[in-house]
Amino acid sequence: MNGQEIQADNVIVDDVPYVSLVDMAEHLGLEHEWDARGRSAQVWRKSEARTVTLEEKVDPFKPVIDLTVVGLRGEQVGAVGLQMGSDWVPVPFQVGLNRLTIGEPDGTAPVLALDQRFTLTIYAKNGSAYRIDFATSGLPDLTSTGQRRVVRVPAMPEKGFHWPYFLVLPSDANKKANQGHKRYLVVETNNTGPDDPLPVLLKETRQDLERGFSSAIAEELWSPLLMPAFPRPHVAWHDGTQWRVLYTHALDRDTATLHLAFADPRTARAAESAIRSAGYTPESLTHLDRQLAAMIDHAISYLNQYGHNVEPKVFLVGYSASGTFVDRCANLHPHKVKAVASGATLDDMMLPLASYGGEDLIFPIGTADYQAITGRPFDLNAHNQVPRLIFMGEDDTNNTLPYSDTYSDDERGIIQRLWGEEILPRAKQLIELYGKAGGKGIFILDKGMQHSMSQEMQDYVITFLKANRDGAEPVYPMPGNPAHLQYTLHD
Repeated sequence: MNGQEIQADNVIVDDVPYVSLVDMAEHLGLEHEWDARGRSAQVWRKSEARTVTLEEKVDPFKPVIDLTVVGLRGEQVGAVGLQMGSDWVPVPFQVGLNRLTIGEPDGTAPVLALDQRFTLTIYAKNGSAYRIDFATSGLPDLTSTGQRRVVRVPAMPEKGFHWPYFLVLPSDANKKANQGHKRYLVVETNNTGPDDPLPVLLKETRQDLERGFSSAIAEELWSPLLMPAFPRPHVAWHDGTQWRVLYTHALDRDTATLHLAFADPRTARAAESAIRSAGYTPESLTHLDRQLAAMIDHAISYLNQYGHNVEPKVFLVGYSASGTFVDRCANLHPHKVKAVASGATLDDMMLPLASYGGEDLIFPIGTADYQAITGRPFDLNAHNQVPRLIFMGEDDTNNTLPYSDTYSDDERGIIQRLWGEEILPRAKQLIELYGKAGGKGIFILDKGMQHSMSQEMQDYVITFLKANRDGAEPVYPMPGNPAHLQYTLHD
């Protein structure tokens, strides 16, 4: 009962167990009256029940209630229940000497909903009942302590994002070296396992946050870091001509155009059915790029409430699938991006070009359907205002072209006809074509590296971001070791 084991006699009638009203009322601390004629019962709280309203808000990340406010000690507590409005909240309780802890706090995830009112009902072992009304506070205080901190912000559909995100405050180890420069939020998307349930997704995103190269970049730049906890569900449907498979972590075509699939009556039902069958809602997976932009807006406002003085644009960084995501996201939202560094993506980077070789370069190959996806025409000037670093290991063999979740048959056919299937030749052709299309950026082959990056490459990413934090125009510093970092500059 309410998470507590109780001892009570029961009777089994037609294989259904029943507990006597007398026993139940006693354990719940209730008075009762049985109407034998009407065969009905009335129950009410005992007269010694006491209600207290807490004036101070409770921390939803570490909700702890002082039992002495109702004159109780932990040993006197018999059963506990928690309600938000009229709904019971299924959550465990830990009873200590003089306090009660709600849930199992880990410090990064809210146990209770933020800015909500709750009622905690405590039934003492002597039959008395107590009610504690309280409200939870909002997000944690982000005042700098000088220590590295990780905060998990819950999903806020009303703010435009349906998934949580992690926010990291850097330590002050590099504060002095970065003072006098503009400060930017560093953003990398997660690249975690497929089809994880939410608890596993959150655990793996937290691990990704620690081992990703963005963590070292943010610490070096004394920058806060944001990483969303986007899922990677197994979702596929047939649109009447070919299979559509979501690869959310790479912002593939089927993910980026999901809103168009729902707008088309020929595909809407199949897409929605596939998504709901996988345990998701259509709105939770639609416009992941815009959800990330909403997280960015929220995080910057949240940080600046506590004096972090973060600029309105961000540094987008990523490697492999997250590198693909940030490259495509920077193309879709150039007004949000101060600079982008995308790794392991020279062979699949998005071109600032609508057609080539008689082919329409649809997203994510190029910009042929950019307006249909974004609602506005592609703007090459806005595109080139974003300093762009795209790099790859010269010996990278991680070829994503054959995979159905990375490309549909349409996209794969275009790429094969124009540039072939081999990674390095395709990457070199794309680098050349990028410049011919009028695109600007620096493109680097990391000599001798496969699907990883050298220390020289990691150092150059930081150099590149530092060079672009203070000025209004893109800056492309030359690599110090061009024999190793084989670069092409289109400027």
